[in-house]
Amino acid sequence: MSIIALTVVGVVVAATAHLAMLFLYNAPSNSFSQRHAANIDKYVSPELVQEWQLFAPNPQSVNTHVQARTKVQMPDGRLTDTGWVDLTAMDQKRIVHHPLPSHAHQDELPHAWANFADSLDTEGRPVGLYGELMRQYVLRIAAHRLGPEVNGGTVRLIQVRSANTPVGEPPWSGQQADTRTGYEVQPWWPVTAEDFK
Repeated sequence: MSIIALTVVGVVVAATAHLAMLFLYNAPSNSFSQRHAANIDKYVSPELVQEWQLFAPNPQSVNTHVQARTKVQMPDGRLTDTGWVDLTAMDQKRIVHHPLPSHAHQDELPHAWANFADSLDTEGRPVGLYGELMRQYVLRIAAHRLGPEVNGGTVRLIQVRSANTPVGEPPWSGQQADTRTGYEVQPWWPVTAEDFK
């Protein structure tokens, strides 16, 4: 009977210590957690690390819309540019009021663009094989959304950009933020029949 009691006490002490460490890791900074930060981090990381705080998850601070336009070859041979099409808005329109929206319409484009943007160097060029694969992935998503023919012509080139609009401060904060939209424009990318499959 004493072995069972010791085991129960040991489990309770271990669970209490575990929960205390997680609480101190996620709780707002205080003198105790600052003093023991190294031990707390050593216990929590890397298996239990979180990228958000328990009391204040990190919301998005920028709204990103992926947009695309095409160079279309008309039947008479001339190339014309189309206007920018907001691919993110197209996805959002499909999601609104849909009881079971597709994961492709919810996640495919934002995740593809985020991975592509993470693969760029300081000059905005994709780095290595991963960067090239992400470029092709974004190109194919855009190609599928736009189709092989636009405005009566055949799509030959696609250009993609992100429109990044910072989220404004709430009115009660009294702070001002620049909410002008900035653009990250990629070069024209040639498309082939494979990109539309």
